[in-house]
Amino acid sequence: MMDKRKEILIKDLQCEDVEIRSLSAEALERLQVRSNLDYMVKVLTEGELLDRIRTVYAISELKGSKIIDILAKALKDPSEDVRASTVRALGSMRDEGVLALLVDVLGDESPIVVRTAVEAIGRYTDSRVLGPLMRALKSDDPGVVERAIDVIGSMGDKRAEEAMLHFAAKGNHKMQTSAIRALGVMDS
Repeated sequence: MMDKRKEILIKDLQCEDVEIRSLSAEALERLQVRSNLDYMVKVLTEGELLDRIRTVYAISELKGSKIIDILAKALKDPSEDVRASTVRALGSMRDEGVLALLVDVLGDESPIVVRTAVEAIGRYTDSRVLGPLMRALKSDDPGVVERAIDVIGSMGDKRAEEAMLHFAAKGNHKMQTSAIRALGVMDS
């Protein structure tokens, strides 16, 4: 079936329509990445830092459970840069299947990775993430707390009212402004 895809896409590269040619070229690139997944996995485990990051973004353009599994393994990379890139990539997929992975990342040792996870979770409207996000409000890292307040505030869930009242009164400037904004839009 992959050969049939390639055949049609290569034919479409000759089309007079610029958009069709451009989309065909992009699709062929993705097919090339998919056909080299074994190599990509090897780069993720053995490659240099920038190569691992580039690989994360390259494969994140693809769909499927195999891609999610590969990226899930990249969440264990020793580099916080690779883990944060992986979280961004998973979040941009907006696949319900990755939500549990993103919630698990809230326990990462790196505040940078946790901040990125909070932002990625914010792309979902699932009320089940409120509990893990509320726990993120207890982080020692102000950046994690600020992002969690933003995401929780955008949910408008009344269950977060006490926390928003607390940060509206006692948070730093960013926490206060976000919590006040949240209180204004929160369900009654």
